[in-house]
Parts: sequence; C-alpha cells; structure tokens
Amino acid sequence: VPDIMQALEKRLERIEFLRAYETRRKQLSAQIDKSRQTLEKACTELSEARKKAAAEFAAGMKEALLDLNFLRVEFAIEVEPDLAHPGPEGWDHVSMHISMNPGEPLRPLEQVASGGELSRIMLALKAMMARFTSMPTMIFDEIDTGVSGRVADKMGSMICDMGGFMQVFAITHLPQVAAKGSAHYLVTKDVDASADKTVSTIKRLSADERVLEVARMLSGSALTDAAIANAKSLLSI
Repeated sequence: VPDIMQALEKRLERIEFLRAYETRRKQLSAQIDKSRQTLEKACTELSEARKKAAAEFAAGMKEALLDLNFLRVEFAIEVEPDLAHPGPEGWDHVSMHISMNPGEPLRPLEQVASGGELSRIMLALKAMMARFTSMPTMIFDEIDTGVSGRVADKMGSMICDMGGFMQVFAITHLPQVAAKGSAHYLVTKDVDASADKTVSTIKRLSADERVLEVARMLSGSALTDAAIANAKSLLSI
C-alpha cells in the first residue's frame, strides 16, 4: 500500500505539471527574453569598449611600427559585431589590418606580412600588450628572425625598453639584440661521449667574455680586431 500511495503521489504531481505546462512555458520564455536582453546589452557595452580600446591600441601600434623602421604604415583593428551569436565573450569578431605601402588598402595582417615583417609586428604587439598587462616576465624566442642591421638594433632597443618595467628574456642570434641586455647568458649543447647523450649548459658571461661572444656573433668563429672593436661599440664600452 505505501508503494502504491507513493506512485499515486508522483502521478498526481505529473498531472499538475502538465496542467500548468502552458503557464510555465510562458514564464520560461519571459525569463529567456529578459536574460537575452541583459546579454545583448552587455555585448553592446563590450563592443563599444572594444572599439574605443582598438582605436587607442592601433594608434600605439602604428607608432611602434614606425619606430621599427616601417617607413609608411597604417594599422587598424576592426571590431565587427555578429548579432546572431552572442556569448560569454561578447559577439564581436576582431581582426587586425595593415597597409605597409602608400596607396595600398588595409588588408588582413596574415595576408600581407612577410617573415621579417611579422617578427617586427609581433614585437610591437607584445610591447603594446605589455603596457596593459601585469605579466612579470616576457620570453622572446628568436623574435628577431628575418631581420638584421638597423632594424635589429631598433628591435633590441624596444626589447630593452620593455625590460624597464618587467623581466625580459630574449633568445637571439643577433649581436645588435644581444648587446642591449643587462646580462648575457651563453647556451651551448655538447655530446657527453661517456653517457652517449646530449647535454645543454648555460653560463653567464663576464664583461670580457661578453665582448668576445658578441664579436663571434658579428664575424663567426674567427675573431678579428675589427669585430672586437665593433662589439665594444655595440656594448658601449
């Protein structure tokens, strides 16, 4: 009998639920509409904030790219709302566009930049992002790939400037970049014949060792007086 009464109670609850179905459906629809309005309002506010930040960020990027020897450059960040697909991160599609030659229209970044240009653009992006984030450390792994000469010197200066308010590690093969650091570590890889394995070592260079290493980066394995003098010049010794 108790089992029968329990089953009856469940059936009565089910009947009551079905009788109130239409009322409950209307209540839920109203809640969904209200929640969607709240979501769309938040998405709209986020879009406006992004558009404002995008204009400021793009202006900073243009300035940074000019510092990195882009002679004529235009940079823009487009924020395009997709009203049909709101979500927890808003409804915007954000894309970066660049023009590196006079008369050329702005195009998506990934379609127009070469390897060396991408290295400089990436450094400028990282430098801009570092201003607005609280990251204590930034690691660049050969971000200077594909550049040399004056551009390498400018990239080294930008990385050095970032070191003024955060810790920066720059893995590089360019003497212009290596000479900008406050400390210079040499990483080498050797084969341990007795153990038949490869061993990597890292050593902080003294001032004299640093001159020689920068000179090697300039001239190769054969050190010359000219390379040493150039290394001292880069290191401002």
